[in-house]
Amino acid sequence: MTIRMIAVDMDGTFLNHESCYDHARFLKAYGQMKEKGITFVVASGNPLRQLKGNFPEVADELTYIAENGAYIVDGTQQLFLDALDADNVQAIIACLKAHPDVMCWACTKDQSYALNSMSQEYFEMFLPYFPGVKRIEDFSLITDPILKFALYLPEKNVVERMADFASVTDDQVHVVDSGHYCVDLIPAHINKGEGMRFLMERLHLSQAEVMAFGDAGNDVEMLKSVTYGYVMANAKADMREQFAYQAPSNDDQGVLQIIEAYLADGTILNFKE
Repeated sequence: MTIRMIAVDMDGTFLNHESCYDHARFLKAYGQMKEKGITFVVASGNPLRQLKGNFPEVADELTYIAENGAYIVDGTQQLFLDALDADNVQAIIACLKAHPDVMCWACTKDQSYALNSMSQEYFEMFLPYFPGVKRIEDFSLITDPILKFALYLPEKNVVERMADFASVTDDQVHVVDSGHYCVDLIPAHINKGEGMRFLMERLHLSQAEVMAFGDAGNDVEMLKSVTYGYVMANAKADMREQFAYQAPSNDDQGVLQIIEAYLADGTILNFKE
C-alpha cells in the first residue's frame, strides 16, 4: 500500500531530548515526500504558533493538528476549530483556584495566557512551549474561546489530579496525560485520533495509507487510527506494549529513519522486539 500521509508528534517523538532535530535531513526527506504527494502532518498538544516555529523553512506548507486536535490547519487555512464551553471553563477555573500549586496556561486559537501569580521561574521555563504568552490576572477575563488548559503537575499525584479536573466537569472534558508531568484539558470528543480521521476523510485516505508516530498518552488515539502507528523506543513500557510497530528513539532520529527507508524503496521498517 502506498503511504500518502505521515503524522508526527513533536516532544519525545520527532524532537530529541534537547527539543531539536536535524533540519537539513528533514528538509531532504520533506522534499521527497512532496514529490511523492505525501502530506506531512505535525500533531501535537502544543499551540500552532509554537509548532510553526519548529519548521521555519516550510511552516506555511505543512498541515497541523494543534492543541491535541482542537485546532487543525492546512498551511495557513483553518480547517477545524473546537473550544471548551463556557460552563466547563468556569468549572476548571474554580478547580484551579482550589489547587494553587498547579501551574496552568490557557490557550485560545492565537494566544496563550498565564496568571500573574505564576512564578517567573515557571513562566520562563515554559516560554519555548508558549511563545508570546501573556500574563493575566484571572482566566475568566479571556474573551476568546479557550481551546485548552495546559497544566504542569511537577512530582504530584498526576492521576489523582486528573480525576479531580474530570469530576468537576462531569467528564465533559477530556483530561489527557501529555507526558513529563503535563496534563491537557480539552473538549471531551477531541483528541489527535479524531483529528487524523478528519484529515483522512478530507483527503480520502484509508488507514493503510497513513503512518503516525508518538510516545505519550495523548498519542494513543492517533496511533490506533492508522495501520502504521509507530510508538517510539523511548516511550514508557505500557505505551510500547500497545502497538505492533516501533521506531528507534527520538534521540536516534527514529522518525526520520522510518520515513527515509520508506522513501528509498517502500520498505516499512519495524524495530519491535
